[in-house]
Amino acid sequence: MTVRVGLMGFGRLGRNIFRAIYSRRDLQVVAINELADSKSMEYLLRYDTLRGTFDEPVRVIDDALYMQGRQIPVLHHTEPGQIPWYEYGVDVVIEATGRYRRREDLQKHLEQGADRVILTVPPADPPAAPLDGIHLRGISAEPIDRDQRLISCGSSTANCCAVMVKVLQDAFGVVEGSFTSIHAYTNEQSLGDVPASDLRSSRAALENIVPLETWTDAAVIGAFPHLQGRFSGLKLNVPVPEVSCVDLTVSLDRSVTPVEVNEVFRSASASTLREVLDFTEQPIVSSDVAGSDRSCVFDSLATMVVGGDLVKVIGWYAQGGGLASRIVEVAAMLGPRAGHGDRRNDA
Repeated sequence: MTVRVGLMGFGRLGRNIFRAIYSRRDLQVVAINELADSKSMEYLLRYDTLRGTFDEPVRVIDDALYMQGRQIPVLHHTEPGQIPWYEYGVDVVIEATGRYRRREDLQKHLEQGADRVILTVPPADPPAAPLDGIHLRGISAEPIDRDQRLISCGSSTANCCAVMVKVLQDAFGVVEGSFTSIHAYTNEQSLGDVPASDLRSSRAALENIVPLETWTDAAVIGAFPHLQGRFSGLKLNVPVPEVSCVDLTVSLDRSVTPVEVNEVFRSASASTLREVLDFTEQPIVSSDVAGSDRSCVFDSLATMVVGGDLVKVIGWYAQGGGLASRIVEVAAMLGPRAGHGDRRNDA
């Protein structure tokens, strides 16, 4: 059965998600909501500075995208409650605007006919009104409960960090830890020094290493509750595009050697976590990870052990490819709305 996807937002992540969906048979984008004009949509889908050209013939004319013999309607609404997803039989809305939505915002997608909603960034909700779930592939329980209708796939950093913590926790037990995300610059930053509510964010992205707060530690603690009060981190945005890495340091329940640490990661990458974890023994640098669709590329050459139980490891990840792939996989797992079979898009 084909899952009918409504894509809200056709920016960088939205286009990466579209690229990840278009060749699949179990998912089909049936409507796109985007504020940009059609010429910009077509151009930026065809030509991507970081991902390369999109070779599939595609045209965006007026209010429709044409591809593979199909017409996909393009809408131009500004807020979730304005989009009539019911007109297009949408099963899953992927909220890819990059905005940190609250539960009350995402609920409006359901009110307009969507069955489930995936938020592509961390939620903005306070503890009193959380989403139904944060799903980190390889860590969160699967299949996803039908009662979870509003979910987030977290962030690319959270997915990478949580995968490394899981491997170490399952094999040796993690007592406490911290991490630093050496993070590619983002669209939220600017090329020059301009005013911003976060003063450090006001500084030029391509000229500075910028320390910023991160949500990843909360996501990891949510997945591993025994680390409450024992795990923290920050991120350093650096003048590098697309690829980031997590530098993770943890204290373990027992003494280990670098060989033992590397071998559990190698084993996991070839078995239980093969869909989200890659393993390398090569002396890679950030650009070598560009285009990867894994949540984490474990760098075995960087593994360090101090005093037997203090371990430092590094995992690389591509901002777009890994998270986009996880979102698409989760959409496929959610499936079509209950009681509905496969349907054609006659738009």
